[in-house]
Amino acid sequence: MIRELAAGMVLVLSPACSLLLDFSDTAIPKDASIDGPFTQAECDYKEPNDAVATAAPIALTETGPAAICPATPDDHDFYRISIGATALTITMTYPNRTSGDLDLKLYDMMGNVVGSSRDLTGTERITCPSANCPALPAGTYIFEVLPSLPGSVNSYTFAIQN
Repeated sequence: MIRELAAGMVLVLSPACSLLLDFSDTAIPKDASIDGPFTQAECDYKEPNDAVATAAPIALTETGPAAICPATPDDHDFYRISIGATALTITMTYPNRTSGDLDLKLYDMMGNVVGSSRDLTGTERITCPSANCPALPAGTYIFEVLPSLPGSVNSYTFAIQN
């Protein structure tokens, strides 16, 4: 017989013995590693960066790897970049498309979305200027990597060309 006692705790009863298993985040030591297509280091990359206000500053040469990991509410990763020219391309790639679809957005410093990419191919790309993004003045911008659907998780890398 199996009974759930509290969030993350399970009581397993059998005629010969009983065993209490604790899979909660407060268990020490933790009973299991992250169950997903990413490592803890990828989940922790540049954290905390879960909101525009905490966007992680990055150099144009940085590439990750990072991950959108299980969280409530859903994990979002925000990065702040400074560009000096009007041409900008941000490419984000997630290798395991069956693990979860990710999307990409680009914001100006006023919080306006100036570009976005919602594709199902494992690669998201925003190119400015293009039909989907205007020519950008030199300045600071924020890009966001987010789950396409609630609960989507995946590892990813990115590349920035300016």
